[in-house]
Amino acid sequence: MHLALCAMLAALAGFAGYQILAGALEAAQAQHLQAYIQVRSEREAQIFEDARALNQSAELAFRRRLDSLQGQPVDAEFDRLFPLYGDGTRRSAPELFDGASLPGGDIVFGVGAFLADGAEMTETDKRRYLAAFHTIRSVGEAFLGRFTSLYFFTPDRRMVIFAPGREDRLSFYRADAPADFELRGDEDAAMFDLHLNPNSEMQCTGLSRFVYADGGARVASACRQPVREGEALLGGFGTSISMNETLTSALATPPTHGVNLLFDRNGDVISRGALAPSAQGQASLQPDAIMLMLREDPRPFGVFVVPGGENMIAFSRIRGPSWYFVSVVDLSSTRATARFWAWCLFATVLFASLGFHVLRAVLARAHPASRRQSADETGEN
Repeated sequence: MHLALCAMLAALAGFAGYQILAGALEAAQAQHLQAYIQVRSEREAQIFEDARALNQSAELAFRRRLDSLQGQPVDAEFDRLFPLYGDGTRRSAPELFDGASLPGGDIVFGVGAFLADGAEMTETDKRRYLAAFHTIRSVGEAFLGRFTSLYFFTPDRRMVIFAPGREDRLSFYRADAPADFELRGDEDAAMFDLHLNPNSEMQCTGLSRFVYADGGARVASACRQPVREGEALLGGFGTSISMNETLTSALATPPTHGVNLLFDRNGDVISRGALAPSAQGQASLQPDAIMLMLREDPRPFGVFVVPGGENMIAFSRIRGPSWYFVSVVDLSSTRATARFWAWCLFATVLFASLGFHVLRAVLARAHPASRRQSADETGEN
């Protein structure tokens, strides 16, 4: 009976110790992940915040230039910058990319243009694209250390772009693109739709290839912002961002026992990092299961333990492309540590209890005569 009581006491102590220690270790892990995901989300989202600043600066500059052109003759300057190409389009003059001086001493370089139905452009169209031309070359150059391109485009298959470092020297737009080339992407319709994007906010596409690239990995995201005058659409500014460096940095240095993943807005895995070297076992959650839980969580970022699972998930939503940065941490090592110390506590309490009873029994057998003599004396008295 003593043995059963000792085992029960030790089991209760071990169970309570496991619950307390496991809870403390998971709380510490969650606190660490909360700080980790905040820092990482701010870092990964920074490039999109910079893209937002670029597009907003371009919009302000564009509006100022467009206002200054109202009532001014523009045909001669427009024809010089964007001559008819012979296939119904207008393309940028070669010197706009190669480098040339403008009236007033300013310099232009790295600019290309594709303007469909060039002969049909109205005075309003020409003023709009002249304002856009002067905007993208000046604002684009100011942000050149951070972004490699800035462009203005309209849904009528017209675009002017500043991208001096582009591998093909913008030859696709300047010469190679067919006259019926469709500039609009599948995601542009939602961006330009007044009901779907009533505040004309910047939106970023999923990963895609650069338009001049015939193949290879999808490593670019286009961040675009519509420009409106009331409900009238004037066009949109955008920049194409190469995500190679961003994807690499996003997946590097995962948390202890974890792996980093990047999901697009549709829930597809863009990229998955290597498991942390200290991990005991790779997280077994499927991407669909992860996204189902994330879509039910309205927080911009957070941490939670998967119900009934061995994983903890930290996540953040990246504005712009509506991507998800996710860290999945395997809790088996944390819980194994809690179990180890719970067994240690169980053994300590069990052997301490048994030792107490053994010592008591030994002492009882070692002094039986003294106890009888004491009892006799008590009786005589």
